[in-house]
This record gives sequence, structure tokens and C-alpha cells, in this order.
Amino acid sequence: MTKTFSIVAVACAVLLAGCAARGGPSAAAATGPTGLYTEAQAMRGTTLYSEQCASCHGEDLTGIADLFPALAGDAFLMLWQGRPMSELFEKVSLTMPALDPGSLTPEQSADLVAYMLSVSKYPAGTTDLASSADALGAITIDAPQ
Repeated sequence: MTKTFSIVAVACAVLLAGCAARGGPSAAAATGPTGLYTEAQAMRGTTLYSEQCASCHGEDLTGIADLFPALAGDAFLMLWQGRPMSELFEKVSLTMPALDPGSLTPEQSADLVAYMLSVSKYPAGTTDLASSADALGAITIDAPQ
């Protein structure tokens, strides 16, 4: 019985270490965006935002009422809180920029979402935000901590 317990404990430890090494969603990541992007990724998003998004959504990401939604702050959170991060990623990826929808690469879409998170005061981490909806599906957008 003790030998079986030890084997199960070691197997669980190995599985948890493997998930952490792969960067899979952790319990913290599944409950809200903390440390999901890097500062370098947000900086790439800053440049891309000013080139592709600012003319509609504003330099400060506040949007234009009834035309273009805010991409940061309370107005952003009212629209996206409780929804999966994958929905935000897909919205950016499939419908933006407005004059050339779907033209962004997955990496560019992730960079833009990282920039949006940074402006909304979500803390940066050590790993870039994933650039696929599948990888972001388990993450729920909550208020920044």
C-alpha cells in the first residue's frame, strides 16, 4: 500500500512539473489574466497598435462611443469580464484591422492583446501570451489584481 502511494505521488509530481514546463494553464491563469504576457510582447503590441488600431480606437485605447469599443480600462472590462481570453484573441485575429480583417498573424494578434492587457494594468510575466485560441480557451478575463 505504501509503495503504491509513493508511485502515485511521484507520478502526480512528474505530471505537474511537465505542465509547468510546457507553460500550460495553471490554476492562477485559469481564474484571471496575471502574468500572461511579457513586457517585450506588450511593446511589440504598442508599435503595432499605433500603426493598425489607434486611428479607430484612439491613442489611449478609449475608443469612440457607439463606433469603436474601448480596448482598455473599465469599459473594456465591462465588455470582456467573465469571457474566455480566446474570444478576445479571435475577435482581434479575425476582424481586425477594420479595413483589412484577418490580415494579422496569430503572433501579431497576441501582441495586440498583450498590449491591451498592459494598458489595463494586468501585470506582465515571463512568458509571451499564447498565439492560438486553443491555448487561451481556459483563461477567463477578470479584473486585474
